[in-house]
Amino acid sequence: MKTTATLLAAVIGCTSGMITFSDHIQDHMVMQRAPQKSAVHGTLETGSGEGVTVTATVTGSSSYSVPGVVDGDQWVAYLKPSDAGGNYSVTVTCDGCSPGNNTISINDVTFGDVWYCAGQSNMALNLAHTVSRNKSLDLIQSGKYSNIRIYSMASNMNPNISWTTLINASTIPMRHSDNLLFSMSATCYYFAESLTDIMGSAAPPIGLIHTAFGGSEAEQWTSNATSAKCTNLTLNGASQRYFDERVVPFSKTTIKGFLWYQGENDMGELF
Repeated sequence: MKTTATLLAAVIGCTSGMITFSDHIQDHMVMQRAPQKSAVHGTLETGSGEGVTVTATVTGSSSYSVPGVVDGDQWVAYLKPSDAGGNYSVTVTCDGCSPGNNTISINDVTFGDVWYCAGQSNMALNLAHTVSRNKSLDLIQSGKYSNIRIYSMASNMNPNISWTTLINASTIPMRHSDNLLFSMSATCYYFAESLTDIMGSAAPPIGLIHTAFGGSEAEQWTSNATSAKCTNLTLNGASQRYFDERVVPFSKTTIKGFLWYQGENDMGELF
């Protein structure tokens, strides 16, 4: 398969400070394939967004340019739809930021289908507690499911996992005989494994974003404005917490769909 390398150069007019990617915009990530547009985004330490020019240049079999937008201390650049696969690099440069803090990049980026997995402990439960974990591990280490890449936010049940391939995750040791792969959400992972089996040779790269938090309540994952429309619900200081921490940071990220697994933590108010 012939791949095309993409170089995204963003020239951003800011007075000082640095430019950064959002935390989950990393090396080895999967971005949503065509027909949707995917985005790279992040923050500026300072700057009003005036005098901004963002240019995306594709090198290889074709070339194109795309505009970018800066809104206060936030910036985003949307790429044109890309077919599944490829090996891409993205470099973003801030013209006017502090020397040494004005260029950032990510590498080994591919396009496919991105799924966002959230909820409470039913979703957060990791592969280490499943009966099929060793079978999956053997298949991964034999070369199967190489299309799947994973990312996980740290929680009370899962460690932080930077974007990585399954083969790399399966060789990073954790406590006892476990490895980083076994700390990933089981429901989230097995969904991708099953989807790959069903699609066969047509399966694209699959990116899994896992953000579940054990013991969380549904109203922590929604805005207070949305929750206030519900009946039999009492908001408190923890309401909206994970909406702010685990949903909003991904709001500019194009995805294929959501997987939600909420357990019984909200049942108490009904009894």
